[in-house]
Amino acid sequence: MGPYLSQPKKDKKTTSGQGKSVIFAASEMQGWRNTMEDAHIHKPDIVQDVSIFGVFDGHGGREVAQFVEKHFIDEILKNKNFKDQKFEDALKETFLKMDELLMTTDGQKELNLYKANESDESYAGCTANVALIHKNTLYVANAGDSRSVLCRNNTNYDMSVDHKPDNVEEKSRIERAGGFVSDGRVNGNLNLSRALGDLEYKRDNKFRPNEQLIIALPDVKKVELGPQDKFILMGCDGVFETLNHQELLKHVNSTLGQSQVTESLLEKAAEDLLDQLLAPDTSQGTGCDNMTTIIVYLKK
Repeated sequence: MGPYLSQPKKDKKTTSGQGKSVIFAASEMQGWRNTMEDAHIHKPDIVQDVSIFGVFDGHGGREVAQFVEKHFIDEILKNKNFKDQKFEDALKETFLKMDELLMTTDGQKELNLYKANESDESYAGCTANVALIHKNTLYVANAGDSRSVLCRNNTNYDMSVDHKPDNVEEKSRIERAGGFVSDGRVNGNLNLSRALGDLEYKRDNKFRPNEQLIIALPDVKKVELGPQDKFILMGCDGVFETLNHQELLKHVNSTLGQSQVTESLLEKAAEDLLDQLLAPDTSQGTGCDNMTTIIVYLKK
């Protein structure tokens, strides 16, 4: 059996809601893939003046993405730096905490509950792209190739950079850890240089967690939000394969129009975008992935 279905699954799971400063809609679609391996979180007003959204794109199985979806919010709320409003440090520590939990006996047992097939060990991982909004400040923490794009003056202001093994900094770390990059893949296998999970790449005791072949440490980008900022578009890599960032924002804006933005209108914008991106067939290889998108509209 190949990686694709004979017909895509176009039905979507869509959620929306709002908080004091945001309205959001999140939508996911399995598409042409045999299984759905994405997960996501959306928590406006998780504490006063803080909202969190995240996209987790699984690979090698769905279990790590589901584990992170279940635990990320709980762990960041416990984090001392989060309580002290040191959000950049809190995000980094919570990404690393996911791997710590995954490595425990209880974590491994829980992964087995989420797995689609029976096997002794999980080789799954997931990307993580998490947006935290505190008052008028946006932080985006990223590990992997899911993305966040801010619509600023109706133009894309990119909030994350993909972590690919060919990137100079990433490649040098991989080689220092005794690995190699071949055809854009770590040791010829994984086409990401940062991810949560993928624990078999993180077991060399000579190296610290941020020195391993694959690392969970995110980059964090911070920006002050103003009246020129309309919404944040988040998505797994499948959302960004066929249209560039400017075209994606234009598509969302065309749905939103000049109307009063509501939860139902954002749901329509998210679902229409996924329909637009889905490939008519699998011949090109693009537009065939699982797709998850979150649109976070910034109230004025």
